[in-house]
Amino acid sequence: MKLARKTLAECPWASLQTVQDYSKQVASEAREVMAAVENNDVENLKEELGDLFWDTLMVILIAEKEGLFKSSEPMAALIGKMRRRKPFLFTGQKVTLAEAEQMWAEAKLKEKTQK
Repeated sequence: MKLARKTLAECPWASLQTVQDYSKQVASEAREVMAAVENNDVENLKEELGDLFWDTLMVILIAEKEGLFKSSEPMAALIGKMRRRKPFLFTGQKVTLAEAEQMWAEAKLKEKTQK
């Protein structure tokens, strides 16, 4: 996180990026991850996943800089979503594949109807 913050503060290119600008980087890296998977290229997959992680982190920090949200909020949102959709991971409850899929689908449907 420290390196990403330093990059955003000191890199002439990164410091000018907006969420909209940098989101194009995320899309590009996601396509490269998909290509590595399709080509069964494990070494490239490791590299591209790192790039995707970096670009995701940069978008989070740019969004924070733009005042859209705090950098901790996306992870908090993810953890909340996993608690709702996969509660068994947090309770130690053993579930079957069918039960896990049903919990996921029900939670996702409930989330959509509450929006």
